[in-house]
Amino acid sequence: MPNIKPDQKALEVFLKAVDCLFPVPLSHKHDLECFAKKLYEKATVCHISSGGEILSLTAGYTDNVTDNIGYISVVASLPKARGNGYAKKTVEEFIGIARQKGLDAVHLYAVPENIAAVNMYRNIGFEEWRIPEEPRPDDLHLIFRIKENGK
Repeated sequence: MPNIKPDQKALEVFLKAVDCLFPVPLSHKHDLECFAKKLYEKATVCHISSGGEILSLTAGYTDNVTDNIGYISVVASLPKARGNGYAKKTVEEFIGIARQKGLDAVHLYAVPENIAAVNMYRNIGFEEWRIPEEPRPDDLHLIFRIKENGK
């Protein structure tokens, strides 16, 4: 069964539930209602849900991208859903969609101290990526090169 995008309200409820799980809460960067609307309208959203509740989500952009590279803007799981491999599954699903759309790569930023997430990304095949004038120099910038990884 295809992964149907959750509705905007479900996205907002999930974002509020995981907000403070990030080293810098999402609400410090975004109005969560507006962010949910943006994800609903423009993002590729891969998720695992149960009973209408989003348990884990990867969301980002695979359309109108720069240099044919997709971008993952958020990966999160509810605490009760952690340890089940859901985040890895949704990231891999996102990469699969990017591959189907003919993208060359997918990139994301991670907080270096979030060892579990960084290890997961590296196990999937992401590698460190440095670009000139890095906009987020304190974060770890990672890229998954679709054609090189063949996954």
